[in-house]
Amino acid sequence: ELKIINFWEKNKIFEKSVKQRPVTKQYVFYDGPPFATGTPHYGHILGLTSKDVFPRFWTMKGFRCERRWGWDCHGLPIENLAEKDLKISEKKEIEAGGVDKFNAYCRSKVLGYAEDWGKVVRRMGKWIEFDNSYKTMDKSYMETIWFIFKKLYDKKLIYEGKKILMYCPRCETPISKAEIAMDNSYKTVTEKSIIVSFKLKGEKNTFLLAWTTTPWTLIGNVALAVNSRMDYVNVKVGSNYFVLCKESIEMINGEKYKIVDEFKGKELVGKGYEPLYETAEGKAYVVVNGGKSVSSEEGTGIVHLALYGEFDYDIIKKNKLSIVQHLDEKGRLIKGPEEWLGEWFKDLDKNIIADLDNKNLLFKKLDFSHSYPFCYRCETPLFYNAVDSWFINIEKIRDKLLKESKKINWYPAGKVEKRFEYIIKTAPDWTISRNRFWATAIPVWKCSKCDEIRIIGSIDELRKNAVEKIPKNIDLHKDVMDNIHLKCSKCGSVMN
Repeated sequence: ELKIINFWEKNKIFEKSVKQRPVTKQYVFYDGPPFATGTPHYGHILGLTSKDVFPRFWTMKGFRCERRWGWDCHGLPIENLAEKDLKISEKKEIEAGGVDKFNAYCRSKVLGYAEDWGKVVRRMGKWIEFDNSYKTMDKSYMETIWFIFKKLYDKKLIYEGKKILMYCPRCETPISKAEIAMDNSYKTVTEKSIIVSFKLKGEKNTFLLAWTTTPWTLIGNVALAVNSRMDYVNVKVGSNYFVLCKESIEMINGEKYKIVDEFKGKELVGKGYEPLYETAEGKAYVVVNGGKSVSSEEGTGIVHLALYGEFDYDIIKKNKLSIVQHLDEKGRLIKGPEEWLGEWFKDLDKNIIADLDNKNLLFKKLDFSHSYPFCYRCETPLFYNAVDSWFINIEKIRDKLLKESKKINWYPAGKVEKRFEYIIKTAPDWTISRNRFWATAIPVWKCSKCDEIRIIGSIDELRKNAVEKIPKNIDLHKDVMDNIHLKCSKCGSVMN
């Protein structure tokens, strides 16, 4: 094998295989670049091998197949490595020490294992232009991202908004579902789930039962959702009355009960209840209709609503309910019982369970095993959080994506095609911004006075519009871009 590899290199066989084929007859192969933050393992080798097969096949069929190695230099992998080396535990420390210094360190470490990768690629016999690699931190690459971003924005396919996203409190940034799924970041965990008693106002000893797997969200509870068309029952247990959906009556298991009333969920809508923790200001603590999304498959048919869930947020907005964001960017309590302020969200569970038990509002405590998402880089438990972010509008192009996917020759046919189709059909709008430092800065400038927005699509455009003089070798990373300003065309103020 080594003899063959040496022959290929000495005689530049790969280079000749490209040059001897016409430019007019190309086979283009897109290959995602790896991170160079660790040595390659067998999983990489398997992927590299399969990605080498197809270009070789098409080369032998007479096609010109150029292959150039690339490095993914940005993002959490290198930032986590830098934080570990610099003994940084949170985002504020980076800002205090200087984003420029942090980014400089990231740059110095980003290709730390490039030589090891080169040895593996050569030894396995993969044909690719390795030494002349492109890097996502190259100015030309980053400027291309700006160009694409502006194109999408001009086509009204990019927007800024607040959505419920997977969020890492350690990295302090949203993470897309695709990233989590791709890296198999779900782990099976067993935690305490609880059935909570919410006391109905104006009805003696009557409680609504709601089940939750995230007790920490109860501090931010603003409403309870029912299905207006579903059947509910009022059952008597001792001297108290408990309301839940009829099909979930087994939740009363272990208690001696008697059904005293039966009715549709619509009869509960509009009723008020006493808050567990009074954190809301404005409209709150009322029963609302959650529609078909509220079912009897899991829980009690009554859903406790807090900001930290996609369904919850939609219903909260629809009913113009109070917004309570009781955790900070690090996942610590900032609103709620004073003695718990500063507690990490996962540590709140045990306090809340004990507190509800003391108040006789804990109806039942259950062990619950389920799949839970963790950060694919730092392994911190994630939670759904309401985050301001930039999104690509998938909904606008969904039909076109489905239509184009029909033109793809799928192997193996059938199952893979259906899986891809399902992904497109169910994909939410794609969050593309991250609240981090070592990455391509999003080319958006906002007016400090009138909130006018300006999108820049190239260095030339930046040079024409910037207040400051732009040097020839301008760096497009955040630490530099934060010091470049534009003049607002609408009111004349400074744009940051």
